[in-house]
Amino acid sequence: LQVILILTKLYDYNLGSITESSLWRSTDYGTTYEKLNDKVGLKTILSYLYVCPTNKRKVEVESSLLISSDEGATYQKYRLNFYIHSLLFHPKQEDWILAYSQDQKV
Repeated sequence: LQVILILTKLYDYNLGSITESSLWRSTDYGTTYEKLNDKVGLKTILSYLYVCPTNKRKVEVESSLLISSDEGATYQKYRLNFYIHSLLFHPKQEDWILAYSQDQKV
């Protein structure tokens, strides 16, 4: 099974921020796409999409922390008390990630 995930964002230059985002998934080599916003939260604004280098089935989406272990078919949402600036996967342990906040604190 070949899965394609695409994250689209609408950036409002007047506000200086992303105002809408959509996550799309294809399982037929891009012939058709399913919009996944209802699975990640209709009002959730997604900033980044990360794929685990050691397990391509594991996908993490940054906003809160949305984790998928089935190539984006379903998501588990984890609320955080900080905004994620960047995420790094451990090179060998697929369940370990390092998240930096806006002020560069772990």
